[in-house]
Parts: sequence; structure tokens; C-alpha cells
Amino acid sequence: ADCGQVLRCAHCDISLTYHRQSNAYTCHYCGFSCAAATRCGKCGSMRIKRLGIGTEQLETHIQDLFPNARVARMDRDTTRRKGALLKILKELRDRKIDILIGTQMVAKGHDYPHITLVGILCADLSLSMPDFRAGERTFQILAQVAGRAGRGQGPGRVILQTFNPTHFSIEAARQQDYESFYRQEIEFRKALGYPPVSRMVQIRISGREKGKVAACACRLAEIGRTLKLQGDSGQPEMLGPIEAPVPRIAGRHRWQLLIKHPRTDVLHQFVRLMLFGPNVAAPDPGVTIAVDVDPVFLM
Repeated sequence: ADCGQVLRCAHCDISLTYHRQSNAYTCHYCGFSCAAATRCGKCGSMRIKRLGIGTEQLETHIQDLFPNARVARMDRDTTRRKGALLKILKELRDRKIDILIGTQMVAKGHDYPHITLVGILCADLSLSMPDFRAGERTFQILAQVAGRAGRGQGPGRVILQTFNPTHFSIEAARQQDYESFYRQEIEFRKALGYPPVSRMVQIRISGREKGKVAACACRLAEIGRTLKLQGDSGQPEMLGPIEAPVPRIAGRHRWQLLIKHPRTDVLHQFVRLMLFGPNVAAPDPGVTIAVDVDPVFLM
């Protein structure tokens, strides 16, 4: 509250999340945590404001609004122990739970006919992810969650909270209209040459020393730019090198290259020459190069 600094993980370039049960701030990538009574690392202030809303905070609000309701929470904290998830699902099936609060895991394949109302908070949050599949993932999760309501005799109702009510992903999910979503999304994919109209390879470079990682990524990119493949298939398109959307995880700095081409064989040949060609030197000690073909997650 004094300097505006965000509490960040000591090992990852990501903000910490407050957990009331453990009374600590925790990193959801590497597990680093610090006590809730910690001081700001920039100015030393104890006045740390907790912004945003999570499942714990939402559970408190719901219990205040509905004091007589039986409320349960389904997230990573409450399902960590063996059998905890099954216990929650059985209680939901047996109608021992009136209101269930959870993360995306509540959307996955549960069929309970007595559920008639579903509320989705921050329905557009995933649209801001730096990933070309952001719209697809948003539509997918909203359509799945909405599908939990009204599966029995009683009609279902779904309420979405969003700052982008006119976005086509949210509008299509509201209508449960996959074909409408596909027609608009595929035009973006075609215009930018992203899957499924092309294939993609992600090359991830990581290591403890930031300078070595960046230098290795730039060397690989330079090799890729000088490669000339034989035949009339055309050259693959290369994006990067650039720091990954989360530049550091568990103390390792991360860079990436994205390579696109409609043909898989051309991509494989290009990547092999980039990494194992005659003029390619071994990466510096401590630097790791990983190849992900058709990557699902670009973060």
C-alpha cells in the first residue's frame, strides 16, 4: 500500500498468492512461500493489501450471504489429500452440499441432475493469456462449466461475470454454439498461420545464468535464419527469440523460439539442422534446450 510493489516469488517471475488456511503467500509454480506477516521487499512496509478474489475469499463471502447454506470448496488446497476429491463429489451427489465453490476442476465431467444454477466469476480472465489458444480455452472452459447446470428435469441457469460480454468466445459459450465460435476463430488462425492450418514447434532454452540463456537463444535463431532447405516447400516461419511469458521459474531463466510450417516433415528437417547441423556448437554448460512439437501450452 505504500510503494505499489507486488509481492513476487524469490525464484520465479510471478506474483505470490495468499492462502488463508496456511496464512502464507505461496508461488503456484515452484512452491516457494513466505509468512503472511512478511514485509515489503522494496520499502519494508507491513501494509500489504490483498487484491483480487480467490476461492477462499469467495467462500467467506458466500457464507456471509447464505449463513444457513452448506458450503464446500474444491481447489488444489482442499483436494490435496488422498480421497478428498471423491469425498466432496459424493457429498455433492448426496445433496449434503448446497453451494460448491471451485476452480476449473469443477467443470470436468461431473453429472449431477439437481444442479440448476452455475455462476462463473471473471469469465474473461483467460482471454488475456499470451497464447494464441486463449479464445479457444476460454470457450472450452465456459461451455464445460455452463454444461453442469440443468442436466436433470429442472431448467438450468448460468450467470457469467465478464468485462467483455461481446467477445465472440464468451458469446458463443453463452449460446453453447461451437460452430459459431469455430467460424470466427479459424479465420484468425488462417490469417496468422497458427494451428490447425499449420504445424508448430516450440524450442525452449533455459538455465540459471540469464546471459548464457539469451546468448544461446540468439545463436539458435541466427542458425535458423541462415538455413536454406532444398525443395519447393518454402521456408518455415520463425518467431523469436524472446523471453518466455513467465521469464523465470524455479530460478531458471527461460527463452523460446516458435517455428511454423504447414508440413511436419519440413519442420522436423529444419529443427534437426538447427540443433544438430554441422555448424552447430554444443550449448554452454548449464543451458538446456527442449523441443516441444505441437505445443499445447506456450507459457
